[in-house]
Amino acid sequence: MAKFTVAVMGLGRFGSALAQRLEDSGVAVLGVDTSEEIVQGLSETIRHLAVAEARDPETLTQLGVTEDTLVVLGMTNVQASLLCLTACTTLGVREIWAKAGSQQHAKALSRLGVMRIIQPERDAGLQMAAELLNRR
Repeated sequence: MAKFTVAVMGLGRFGSALAQRLEDSGVAVLGVDTSEEIVQGLSETIRHLAVAEARDPETLTQLGVTEDTLVVLGMTNVQASLLCLTACTTLGVREIWAKAGSQQHAKALSRLGVMRIIQPERDAGLQMAAELLNRR
């Protein structure tokens, strides 16, 4: 399988938007989701897709993920996120970014070595508050 620059695990609204934007910019992206329907729906815009539960190092290896792949965990399900994170660290992936669904989830991801964590709804709310405060 091809070597990818970025692997996006979880192709919901966040993950699919991220993968499509990277793909449009010429980045080699692998998109992975457990839903065949979601993967099929993205097949026109993302070249490299897989239906899989990327929860163990063997599956990640079969998908072409290496220690040099930047992995983005796009799921907010804490169990799925942590299992995928554990598989990535076991494989030796050096750079992992993640989406967190809660502050507790973000803290767990941080403690386990995730380099960049985003909480989209929280971050968007803070950004909008800053914009409103700057209007004064």
